[in-house]
Amino acid sequence: MDTTPRRTSRKGNLHIRLIAAFCVLLLVAGVIPLYAVSLYNHPYYDDYGFSTATRQVWLATGDPLQVLAQAFRSAQGVRNTWQGTYTGTFLSNIQPGLFSESLYWLTTALLLTSFLLCFGFLLQTVFRRLLGAGRPETLAISSLALLLMTQFLPEADEAFFWFNGGIGNTFIYSLLALAAALWLRLGPAKGARAVWLTATLAVLFTLLGGGSYGGGLFGLLLCATGVALAFAGHQRHRFAYAALTLWFLVCFLYSISAPGNVQRAALVGAHPSAFKAVLLSFYYGVALLGNYATLPVLAVGLSLAPLLWYVARRSTYRFAHPAWVLVGSICLFCAQLTPPLYGGVFLGGGRITDTYYYSFVVLGLLYETYLLGALARRRERLGQPALRLATSVRYGVLLASICLFVLGCLGYKHSDDTLYGPQNMAGGSAALSIITGEAARYDRDMTGRELLLNDTAKRTVTLQPLAAVPEVFMADLLTPGATVDVRPMLCAYYDKDAILLEGGDAP
Repeated sequence: MDTTPRRTSRKGNLHIRLIAAFCVLLLVAGVIPLYAVSLYNHPYYDDYGFSTATRQVWLATGDPLQVLAQAFRSAQGVRNTWQGTYTGTFLSNIQPGLFSESLYWLTTALLLTSFLLCFGFLLQTVFRRLLGAGRPETLAISSLALLLMTQFLPEADEAFFWFNGGIGNTFIYSLLALAAALWLRLGPAKGARAVWLTATLAVLFTLLGGGSYGGGLFGLLLCATGVALAFAGHQRHRFAYAALTLWFLVCFLYSISAPGNVQRAALVGAHPSAFKAVLLSFYYGVALLGNYATLPVLAVGLSLAPLLWYVARRSTYRFAHPAWVLVGSICLFCAQLTPPLYGGVFLGGGRITDTYYYSFVVLGLLYETYLLGALARRRERLGQPALRLATSVRYGVLLASICLFVLGCLGYKHSDDTLYGPQNMAGGSAALSIITGEAARYDRDMTGRELLLNDTAKRTVTLQPLAAVPEVFMADLLTPGATVDVRPMLCAYYDKDAILLEGGDAP
């Protein structure tokens, strides 16, 4: 791609439109199997544990308003006994499966759709609104970034197919992306639009304050940075930004001061001091940065470099501090790790490490743009001519990017995968489970279990282990010898005296 305007702009526009269309098709091809396989999904065990009381209310009354009231009471109880993340706790009490297990596909519909829309909106705001990129360029950039975040994330099952895990982490980061986009749009806004954006941000920060602790700290640091920049630049809404950040902090402090956090910490046991947790967050954060820099990520970064150069060079920003921005980005990334490390749960489960990966992709993309912008401004200060890439170089970059991406897909695997290949990507895994009939078998087995569990005439039921579980779904814990016995929460949820396992304690 040429990095300077050409006379044949119509031909150049056609090329970028074709590239944008191809990138969008790649993204669509990757997410369609995720939506399709969700039709076979069923509730997972913490879903039952958090929504037992709300299910009882639903069965007794059939009144959604009473279900919401019970969800609020249950969230308050969890705050006093387990954790203070009130947003995720409240929403977990109304997981779709409590109304009917056949509605659990709404989990992916909510989590994946909100993720795509919110992060897409953020990228559109940054590249189109702030940097002045055209619509095709913005579509290409956004589609490739979302492709990385949906196909190569550490644990797709915990991100998009488990309501309890995804709603408190992936969904929270989606709201954080939405808040960041609205924050940026508030800057030039005036009158009623500014009031509407401020009010919406206040609502979002109320939700984010009761979200994940890593996401809360990450968001607060982003807001603090934004406030500092607003006051340094004497921006119109600097006092509104400060007030919003203060409100975010109040909500976050309310969440971390929950009595249940103390009880949970006592159950977890020893944890590092705050100072050591900060040091560990930098140690493991830098390690994760290297771990996440896979061939597909590098391929996307390389393929977008000419386009990002063109966008950054045409923008009005000075990109004057690339070194400080790099240091700040690394600090922001590592800060997310501090709460779980301090809480004694190491880096957290897959649902939490997924959120680190989201921020890695977005921060990496933004820093690449900033760095290329800084290099473009340096050439301008030195009086050097605008950089133009020869056709052979442009095609060479494209070919190298395609080769890197294909190699990355062929060599992709998680630590627990036995083979390398694109079947380990989220979309590939979902498609394979549908094609082989694995998803259908899982659906039949789970439906059979649920028929027994919903039979009110049977106080004791015997369940069979599942024959197969799609890789993008949560692993079955209802098996003989499982490290965690999930039957007590199932007994409470379905009002059973006992649940026996065939091949285990069943006679």
